[in-house]
Amino acid sequence: MSEQIPLASPTHVRWWVLAVATLSSLLLYLDRICVSFAVESIRGEFQATQEQMGWFLGAFFWSYALGQVPAGWLSDRFGTRSMLTLYILGWSLFTALLGLSTGITSLLAYRLGCGLAQAGAYPSCAKAVRDWMPLVQRGRASSVVALGGRIGGAVAPVLTGAVMLWIAQSGRDARFTADEILDPTQAIRYLNFQSDQQTPSTTSLRWEGVSSTSTTTQGTSLLPPAVSQETAAAFLNSVQPLSILAADANLATLDMPPDLKRRVERYRSHSASLTENELLLANRQFWEAALPRAVKKLDARGWRKTLVIYGGVGIFVALLFWGIFRDQPEQHPWANAAEVAWIGNAPAAGVAITIDREPFPWNAMLTSLGLWGNCMCQLLTNVGWVFLVTWLPRYLDEVHKIPVLERGFMASVPIFSGLIGMLAGGPWTDRLTAHWGLKWGRRIPIASSRLLAAAGYGVCLIVSTGVFGELGTRFPAWVAIAGLALVAISTDLGVAATWAYAQDVAGKQTAAVLGWANMWGNFGAALAPPLSGMLLGEQATLGSWNLLFVFCAGAFVISALGGWLMDSSRPLVAQ
Repeated sequence: MSEQIPLASPTHVRWWVLAVATLSSLLLYLDRICVSFAVESIRGEFQATQEQMGWFLGAFFWSYALGQVPAGWLSDRFGTRSMLTLYILGWSLFTALLGLSTGITSLLAYRLGCGLAQAGAYPSCAKAVRDWMPLVQRGRASSVVALGGRIGGAVAPVLTGAVMLWIAQSGRDARFTADEILDPTQAIRYLNFQSDQQTPSTTSLRWEGVSSTSTTTQGTSLLPPAVSQETAAAFLNSVQPLSILAADANLATLDMPPDLKRRVERYRSHSASLTENELLLANRQFWEAALPRAVKKLDARGWRKTLVIYGGVGIFVALLFWGIFRDQPEQHPWANAAEVAWIGNAPAAGVAITIDREPFPWNAMLTSLGLWGNCMCQLLTNVGWVFLVTWLPRYLDEVHKIPVLERGFMASVPIFSGLIGMLAGGPWTDRLTAHWGLKWGRRIPIASSRLLAAAGYGVCLIVSTGVFGELGTRFPAWVAIAGLALVAISTDLGVAATWAYAQDVAGKQTAAVLGWANMWGNFGAALAPPLSGMLLGEQATLGSWNLLFVFCAGAFVISALGGWLMDSSRPLVAQ
């Protein structure tokens, strides 16, 4: 009687493969979005216009959109392991080079290179999931990879702000340097200077007609008629406004922006425990808030090293991916025969999966009203959505006066909130489809979610009226973030129905149809930053921010009309 040898249990190498694919997705969005948080520091250093920075932010999406098809083909041709490793190295290199830029031209060139290298990431990850996961687990595996990207995008503002500030504070002290004074004349517009050769001069710090005074021992005017950067920096470093204002018995009567008054009150509560460096930092932050156009922020010192660090992390991730990943399960030394068999046989025992390679259905796609509605929907959705990953940090800074670390946290909230829509969108469209059929089961989630996103920008418009409190205080800022979280949730709420539409009408050409519409979506993302920059202008006012919100809301409304043209009950017919 022969002894039966039990079959070995499958190994779990596929989950390691999924982990490194998800890590690459997380890094993808981290490097993509971190730049938007540093954009004001970059603009200040290069004295760039807002229009130039708009083109800089949009440059990524042009090369990203145009590179998707060829980059995906390269992964098919040369294998996921080689190409995705090269893609990660490529965009990490360009991210690091951004930190070494010498001017606007190099910034644009490196950002275009970053978009081109990232274009192949998701096609390669999709191929990795197809090759490594059994059919019954591919949907969940794909959602895990996509979730990694969303987490990377949400973490980017918080992490970038923290790293920039840490680098800035770990170097020299917080005193202003001459190159950090952007406008010496504007930097002293709140100060009056008196000179008396016989007695010590008195420097009066004025705010809306209410003054506090400090005395210096110099007998001559601190600032000559022609103020240089060096002189302005020396003066701002010598005057400690928090000490002056905190000693003023009439502090409550000062007509000062709420953010600055909070700084004074905080200083009053903690001044006794502050070290000399902490006092320098507190006064530096006061001047930054008081003179936002005249001086650079301290965290601007850290943007270059931050991008170089991100580039270095990317090199590590690329090496990790190369070490763990293999193109096929049977090539991996860690995977046993049982796991290889499970991955290959899970769909149906004994049934081979064949891949039909049919020509791209140009004629059918170019004549389909529904597909053009899909393209219009994707393009305008991204026009409305991309504000969340480009201009939001600037909005929080200029309108609501949020400090850098808190600003990073607040800017991440809408992206994190989008996970709610991503998780809920699939079950919602499935239930509507079961009840109303394909046409309305896809159309309703797509169109209604875009209208709901437009309402989110409506919340921001209401905030600007002051009905939720004075701008510069925390409550209206958080109400605006709630409105922008609604934008993110609503946008992601319609993603599942959009993908399902392509699967419904395209059949074997699903990837082609999805890629075609996604290309148009990224064209929208490329156009939005420069258009938004032109609407805001060089010196954004509250009115120009409101105009931008109307623009984004209008894009979502028109996007909903595009969604209304999408009919999943009418499949593509190749002609």
